[in-house]
Amino acid sequence: MRLEIVEAARTGGAEHLEALIREVWPHAFRIALTVLHDATLAEDAAQEACAIVYARVAGLRDGASFKVWFYRIVVREACRIRRLAQRGACETQPALRSGDVERAVVRLDLAAALAKLSPSQRTVTVLHFYAGLSGAEIASVLGIPHGSVRFHLFRARKRLGRLLSDDTDALPFEGMVLDAV
Repeated sequence: MRLEIVEAARTGGAEHLEALIREVWPHAFRIALTVLHDATLAEDAAQEACAIVYARVAGLRDGASFKVWFYRIVVREACRIRRLAQRGACETQPALRSGDVERAVVRLDLAAALAKLSPSQRTVTVLHFYAGLSGAEIASVLGIPHGSVRFHLFRARKRLGRLLSDDTDALPFEGMVLDAV
């Protein structure tokens, strides 16, 4: 997310806010999809997160802190919607994937491997490898100690390495774009 778009949205009019929402929407949806494993629910969570950003970005003190603030909102909304879905308040539909067969297989393997992680490991992994957040930023987003982030990330990488390859030291995300997760 470009700082100039965030700053323009904080101080500008509706057109700047709309540009910001267009910029953050794909990130919101992908992170929500990773937490929820359901495209319909992920879209709901991303829309709610973007609505919150739209309503509150003018009150953000520093545009540089936008990324952490934004991801915190997305994760909270996805978790809120997951809780509602688990109570039966929301109907779910399976996410449909299309596209190149080879990419689809990699996506399905990665999605299946991520699904086998605990929710905390999955969230930390996505925020680190997809969103590019540092351990300190993830700790701030999730409200947990930095050491816990490092522990969850370490355990997740080990488990994903075992799930995705025969080499237990493999790092499945190196050089890989997580555009489908």
